[in-house]
Parts: sequence; C-alpha cells; structure tokens
Amino acid sequence: MTRVIYLGFAAVLVLPNAHAAPRLYDGYALIDEAPVATDLAQTVYRTVQGPTVGQGLYELLTGTGYRLAEPRAADPAIERLYVQPYPEAQREVGPVELGVALERLAGPAWRLVVDPVNRLVSFERRPLYRPTPAPTPAPPSEVVEVAEPEDSSL
Repeated sequence: MTRVIYLGFAAVLVLPNAHAAPRLYDGYALIDEAPVATDLAQTVYRTVQGPTVGQGLYELLTGTGYRLAEPRAADPAIERLYVQPYPEAQREVGPVELGVALERLAGPAWRLVVDPVNRLVSFERRPLYRPTPAPTPAPPSEVVEVAEPEDSSL
C-alpha cells in the first residue's frame, strides 16, 4: 500500500508568507496575501516606532517602492508636518491602502502629492491652511500742491 504524505502542502498553509502579516483570531492564524501593487493602492501592515510624523512616514514607505521627496522640493512648510509627534492611536497601521494611511497620518491640513515617474510622495498645505498674503498698500494717489496766494495786505 502506498502512503502519500502531504506535509509540504500543510507547511505552506501554516508558515506565513515572508511579506504577509499574520493575524491571530481565537487561536487561528489568518495569513493575508503580500502587497503586490507598486502604487499607493497597495495594502500595508506596519507597526510604526518613530517618534515624529516624518519618521513615521519614512517607516510607512519602507519597502513600498516609494520614498519621501526632498524637503526642498516640497511645500516650504513641510518641516512643520515632519516634526509633529506621531499619534499613538495610529501606531498599528493596516490593513489599509498606502495612500489612505499617508493621508490619515498627515491630517486634513495636508494634501498628498505623488510623483509617479520618480515614485516620490510629499504633501502640500490645502488652500484653507495657507497663510493669506498681506494686503499690498495702495499706491499713493498723486498729490497736487495748490499754491496759496500770498497775502499782500500785510
């Protein structure tokens, strides 16, 4: 009698994929597929450790094929976003699309800007949050000097 052992198949079911993040539910491990997309629609699973939003953005982008644009190529106030403390409520990220995770982290004042050719991401302030330019003073109107007649009675 021939005995067939299916241990190889069982090992595939038990061992997580190198890129998948196993989730434990009631003693069972659910293994999600690895992100295969190379755009901002790819699903990410991360535990972010960085203390600032800038470091958290870097961690979220690691391994996705995207990176942060240089600050000199971004909104002049981008450092204000990067130095903010990372929100504790957002340490566990996923499963969520990368673009959604980036937008949530930046908050409502910032719009995600993507350069798909160079695979760069950055943020710019939404118009409501940009400083209003100071009003420029009106040019002085022409002043016409009126010569007063000399008083000859004195």
